[in-house]
Amino acid sequence: MSPSDAPAVPDRLEALCGFALRCACGRTHAVPIREIALGKGVLDEVVRLARGFSPAGPVAVVFDRKTREVGGERTAALLEGAGFAVRRVPVPDGAGGRPHADEATLRLVEGALAGQALAVAVGAGTINDLCKLSSHRAGIPYLCVPTAPSMNGYTSSLAAVMLGGVKRTVDCPPPAAVVADLDILARAPLELIRAGLGDLESKPTSTADFRLGGWLGRAAYCRVPEGVVLSAEARAAEVAEGIGRADPAALAVLAEALLLSGISMTLAGSSAPASGGEHLISHHWDMTAGAEGRVEGLHGAQVGVCTLISASLYQELAALDPGAIDVERRLAARPDRGGLERRCRAAHPEQPDEVWAEWQKKLLSSDALRAELSRVREGWKDLWQELGEVLRPAQRIREILLAAGAPVTVRSLGLTPEHARRSLRSAHQIRGRFTVLDLADELGVLDELADRVLERAGVNS
Repeated sequence: MSPSDAPAVPDRLEALCGFALRCACGRTHAVPIREIALGKGVLDEVVRLARGFSPAGPVAVVFDRKTREVGGERTAALLEGAGFAVRRVPVPDGAGGRPHADEATLRLVEGALAGQALAVAVGAGTINDLCKLSSHRAGIPYLCVPTAPSMNGYTSSLAAVMLGGVKRTVDCPPPAAVVADLDILARAPLELIRAGLGDLESKPTSTADFRLGGWLGRAAYCRVPEGVVLSAEARAAEVAEGIGRADPAALAVLAEALLLSGISMTLAGSSAPASGGEHLISHHWDMTAGAEGRVEGLHGAQVGVCTLISASLYQELAALDPGAIDVERRLAARPDRGGLERRCRAAHPEQPDEVWAEWQKKLLSSDALRAELSRVREGWKDLWQELGEVLRPAQRIREILLAAGAPVTVRSLGLTPEHARRSLRSAHQIRGRFTVLDLADELGVLDELADRVLERAGVNS
């Protein structure tokens, strides 16, 4: 589908709620979220919305230690004052003094939702993911009350949860409604606000990965979802400096952009428009944290740094000479299936079985790989024209992050240069989605370009 063929899609929240489009791509792009209340002092709207989804049934309000004080207790009190029977569900802290979206915590929340007619998530990414998946499994709707503009998953149809030691995105419905009170969001710590911009700045590279997968026929692709996320990211990038100092007007732009970014995933039916190779590097850091005695970092902060790596890899690949791509030599150098498995297991001693199962999903036979590499070589100019429409140079991304005071190095995340190098070379194996990391690996240049990519990205300085 060319840009001129792409149907017009709203890029504002109020027009996207309840939106549905039967598209020429064969999918129906739909947003089942009924309403999004975004503004100052809108928390009271939770009562009206709760009545619409559960006129009389009991309601579970899910929060953590910090978000209980920020808005959880007030939400519960508002609902009780309106006559609802409220069950408070405090999610316990884990490593690092904050909750984690893991299997044990998921079971706790699922158990607490038993017998409830509606769930209300009051928190940021972890609380939202736990409540989203738990309410889906319980067969009840949930409302989302974000407490920080820290990531874009609030309105997505996915939950990011650590399962079997691997960070996975699980399909589940988005919230029935969202109540995003700017008075609450403005009180979020600056590091969470800046993390939200970091998450958002990955959209040029993740969209390029979305296009790459479609161009190669590796995944379903349509331009409809990407238009929503790219316009949202562009508006936020323009006010990066204001975001970094929590300017109220800039925070409103950031909050809307993050909600729109989540909607782009819901429209696509996957996280592809907003989550590419940069997210895999970040997820790999999360997956290895426990074995290294680390605590998982802030998602958006990590993703911002990883975006510098992904954007730099794209720039290094774009500079290659397609005439130097020797398909037969590359095939001859490729290990057999057993060799690939040994390589994968050695790179991921923490979760060897789970990661090998994921990587196998996108490994091609020799004949299929020959055809793919030949297409890349012959279509090199067309491919980079397609990707270049959405890519942004790493230096410009760095400028945007720095304007907001967001992290731009691995050390600022509590990580080392070796973390960056190891994950750049092996993170593509942890999920079955094709990204720029896989393209570099198939071309046989991922390892040899690693140091140049990291130098260009500046993340190890």
